[in-house]
Amino acid sequence: MRSLPVYGGLGVGVIAAIAFVAMPADTLESLVWNSGVAAVLPVAAPPLGVTARALLALGSGVLFAAVTWAALYLLFGPGGFLVKPVRSEGVPVIRRADAHPDAPPRRPMSSADLGMPLMEVVMPAGPERPIPADLDLPLAAFDPAALLQVPMEPARPVAPLVTPLVGPMPAPIVQPEPVPEPTPALRRDPQPAAEPERIEAVEPTPATRPVRPAPTGQPSIESLLRRLEQGAGRRSPAAAR
Repeated sequence: MRSLPVYGGLGVGVIAAIAFVAMPADTLESLVWNSGVAAVLPVAAPPLGVTARALLALGSGVLFAAVTWAALYLLFGPGGFLVKPVRSEGVPVIRRADAHPDAPPRRPMSSADLGMPLMEVVMPAGPERPIPADLDLPLAAFDPAALLQVPMEPARPVAPLVTPLVGPMPAPIVQPEPVPEPTPALRRDPQPAAEPERIEAVEPTPATRPVRPAPTGQPSIESLLRRLEQGAGRRSPAAAR
């Protein structure tokens, strides 16, 4: 079914190409003229030669093959309209996330997968014996084969799994002499600690500037001129430097 669209399109394309090649010239020219191809392609206007006939056959074959392949793929391709999903019976349904492309889910194993069953081997049942009338009858009288005539060989002694160790006796444990309890020491009451002496902080005395005597009167003109001359004399050496 998967190759049906390919084979179908190829077959229809070949048949269409052969039909255009074998068609009479008059019929082909009238078909081309009526289809309107000559109006679109002036090269295809009648009369048609061998080259035009070959191109028409090739184009029609490709066109019919493409249309047939698309139609068959939509009908019979994967997920097509006419394809019924094939579902085998007994296959467990799993989630899409748990499915693996290389390991599809298998059907549960049944008895038919194991083949023919093995033959059951049944041991024949022994002969039944009637119950004695006297139930106090000893077993040797009821079933003489239950007790052997010759006693069996006594079982050989088996060495013990754990061999006891034989060695010198350990020395007795001497208990230490009791140690007298220590005499409790006399408890002395804690004496209150002596309070530290308080030291009074001495505040610093602010420094006092000597009081300059205020001028008693206004300066005279002579004193002002003298101060002016002294200031000018001090500035002249500084300006010379």
